Amino acid sequence: MTVKKKKMRRKKKMPKWVAPTIRWSLISTSLLLFGVLVNYASKWSQLSGDFDLTATEIRGNDILGQDEIIALAKVPFAQSLANIDLKAIQRRVEKHSYVKGARVSREFPKKIYIDVVERQPIAYLNLPVFLVVDEEGVIMPLRHDDMEFNIPTLTGFNPAEELYPVGLKCLSHKTLEAVNYLSSLRQLFPILFEDISELTVNKTDEYVMVLAEMPTRIHFGEGNMLDQIILLKQFDFTLAGAKKLRDYRYVDLRYRNQIVVRERT
Repeated sequence: MTVKKKKMRRKKKMPKWVAPTIRWSLISTSLLLFGVLVNYASKWSQLSGDFDLTATEIRGNDILGQDEIIALAKVPFAQSLANIDLKAIQRRVEKHSYVKGARVSREFPKKIYIDVVERQPIAYLNLPVFLVVDEEGVIMPLRHDDMEFNIPTLTGFNPAEELYPVGLKCLSHKTLEAVNYLSSLRQLFPILFEDISELTVNKTDEYVMVLAEMPTRIHFGEGNMLDQIILLKQFDFTLAGAKKLRDYRYVDLRYRNQIVVRERT
């Protein structure tokens, strides 16, 4: 019996580089088609008005009203949200002297947020024209010609107009020193800060604090006022509720390590 051997045909192997090439071609084509679809959808949405801005939300404001900030922002409504210049809106809002910083963001499909950080007034400046100063020494005008904040008034300081540029930092070193003292006082002794009506500088360049009720005058001597504030707080603590600072006509801190007081008669 004769057995014929069949010759096995060998299959031709595909080169190794072909499969990856086909794979990347398919991926590239898919990405291209996806990009075309996204671009088409975006243009269609813009033409149809699906992304037109219709709402603005203001956050973080306490001093400035919603309407004031919207007026500053000049938000271009009825435009595509994708085309609105957020940086331009931010710059317009930050031009206001009471605004320390702002951030503008989108929320698709139809809304933007304006987050503001306002400057916190710490004192009025009793000058030919009343002004406001914040904790960083930045000068601001009165709003609506009204003294609306419960903060003390600085009096007796150099009244030269050029020292108080609105929207910029105060150039009076003595005024800046007083602002720093008030800022520390608000943190260390908030109850006393809320009771201050006036902080003035006398003829010998020493500070005198006048409380709102009665009024009590507190005299600060030369040297670091912060040390004297701490001493004053300790004195108030020793009164243990039996008396309050406003029960005295004056409190004198100009003597080293001691407090001289005069009671009301």
